[in-house]
Amino acid sequence: MAQKPLTQKEIETEIQRIMDGEGCESDPFEDSGNNDLLIPQPSANANQANLFENSSTATQQPLEETSNNDIGEQGLSTNAGQSNLSQHCPSPKSNDSERNMENNLFLPRYIIKPKTKYLKGKNGHKWSAEMPERCGKTKARNIIHFLPGPKADVTNCSTYDEYFLHLFSNEMLDIILLHRNAEITRQAEKYKSNANVFQTTKIEIKALLAILIKSAAHKDNHLLTKYMFDTKISGTFYRACMSGEHFSFLINCLRFDDKGTKLERKKADSFAPIREIWDIFIAKYRNSYIPSSYLTIDEQLIGFRGRCPFRMYIPSKPCKYAIKIIMVCDSSSKYMLDASPYLGKSTKTNGLPLATYFVKELTKSVHGSNRNITMDNWFTSVGLANDLLKDPYKLTIIGTLRKNKREIPKKMLNVRERNPNTSMFCHDQMKTMVLYVPKKNKIVLLLSTLHEGAEISSIGKPAIIMNYDETKGGIDTFD
Repeated sequence: MAQKPLTQKEIETEIQRIMDGEGCESDPFEDSGNNDLLIPQPSANANQANLFENSSTATQQPLEETSNNDIGEQGLSTNAGQSNLSQHCPSPKSNDSERNMENNLFLPRYIIKPKTKYLKGKNGHKWSAEMPERCGKTKARNIIHFLPGPKADVTNCSTYDEYFLHLFSNEMLDIILLHRNAEITRQAEKYKSNANVFQTTKIEIKALLAILIKSAAHKDNHLLTKYMFDTKISGTFYRACMSGEHFSFLINCLRFDDKGTKLERKKADSFAPIREIWDIFIAKYRNSYIPSSYLTIDEQLIGFRGRCPFRMYIPSKPCKYAIKIIMVCDSSSKYMLDASPYLGKSTKTNGLPLATYFVKELTKSVHGSNRNITMDNWFTSVGLANDLLKDPYKLTIIGTLRKNKREIPKKMLNVRERNPNTSMFCHDQMKTMVLYVPKKNKIVLLLSTLHEGAEISSIGKPAIIMNYDETKGGIDTFD
């Protein structure tokens, strides 16, 4: 006749008797060969046989509680029991290296480690294949103390007009008014019988700006003037501001500088016709906002078919004729912080490479702030990364690299036998370079001074690439 299962008190008594070594014929906690579950083996004792024969929750739950509490605190005298406990009940005092190993078991599938300890680029630049030692403290280059948002007088604005006039200030309107009226005086003789020829006011300039902004927002700026001011085609807004003839006259007489001294000033600066207005405008943007931790630097192409000595022709772009503007934007809010036009060969770089000059010049307002600058492969270089880490810049970068950079080791570029979704890292002091293979025979190279070590996400992508993807779109969204 089958015996009844043991009660919890009887189980505790039996386990204590076994631990004291009294009449133990076999070890009930002998390893069964299953590494995932802790299952005791049956004993010759009838009571123990019934205990392990019954698989109900009522008999298993007390065993689990006892093994986790009593046995875990006192320890087992048998080697098999100690082995099982170390597998299923790890000590909370296990060291950090063991925990890191447990948390990163998937990393070997994604990281390719070079066989040599050091790698060298074509120019002899030395990289280490070993990960740098980590410190528990936050690196000085990653410490940021600020809150992003508006600053200065812009915080007192409450209406649309106030916000607009804060950025496009009355000072700029006065300059336009002065030079535009001077141009009207010069052209007045050509329009003696035209009723639209008269000195303009600041209100008319505001109306002209409203028409230009509205036409751009509604995609009407490609229309002929007669169609823009035809109420049947474009509505009544443009016509309500002024007539089409007066609009054409104002556009024809629009000036931003002194025409009498323009030729002399253009010899030193090809951007002279609008330099004064541009500098005031950008200074307003730069001084009105505190940016976030991540900034993006990139180029914007503005379509332009007029006469311009630094206009570019790029057949692969939607706007084949355009003016290139290099700008810095906040990655989170997409706010433009600074910008500068590319003037072609007349750009004065003070002896610096062109890309390096633009990065250092456009980030002046955030020098020393430990912010990060995300950039594409036209800007990124090892030399620039080294310079920005030093005073007075104190900035980190994340950027893609071109394969022809001489600092890149040749061994990193050999990816014919590498599987997709694998990465190779190399390090040089505070710089980390990663080569990622997203698909067969395709590579992505990135350089970062923000990251350290070989950080891989659960999907196999390096943390450097994920951060780059998150912060690279500031200029594109602004555009």
